[in-house]
Amino acid sequence: MAKGPSTHLTWKELACKDGTPYPDKFVQDGRVYRLATMFESIRQLCGSKPITIDSAYRTPSWNRKIEGARFSQHMEGRALDLQPPQGLNVEEFYNLIHGNHRELNVNGIGKYRTFVHVDIRITLNDRLVVWYGNGVKDSGSNA
Repeated sequence: MAKGPSTHLTWKELACKDGTPYPDKFVQDGRVYRLATMFESIRQLCGSKPITIDSAYRTPSWNRKIEGARFSQHMEGRALDLQPPQGLNVEEFYNLIHGNHRELNVNGIGKYRTFVHVDIRITLNDRLVVWYGNGVKDSGSNA
């Protein structure tokens, strides 16, 4: 099996923090490649600097454990929580993605204290879903 679905995104980064691999059904239906394309586009927009993924796929039990959103896009294999690349803070990273969301195919974006959530959720009329949160959801704690 390839290292990942794209040049800079690995299967290990996409796996749940509980050790569950990214589901094959989401590979078969193609969503992983849409997610990977979005990630690579964000990376390119940031000058091809490395971007750390805090969270990708989550099993329902892991999502409950970390008190994630009840209908989290992470459980659907459609979301990534990203740390800003070197040289950008969370606010700058968020604004860069938000300002280019159509070109990046980002349909959901959330700004948190230490990361930016992006997703490829299914929306009507390419509507962007936006919110603000706090804490670090996938740290394994309830912070």
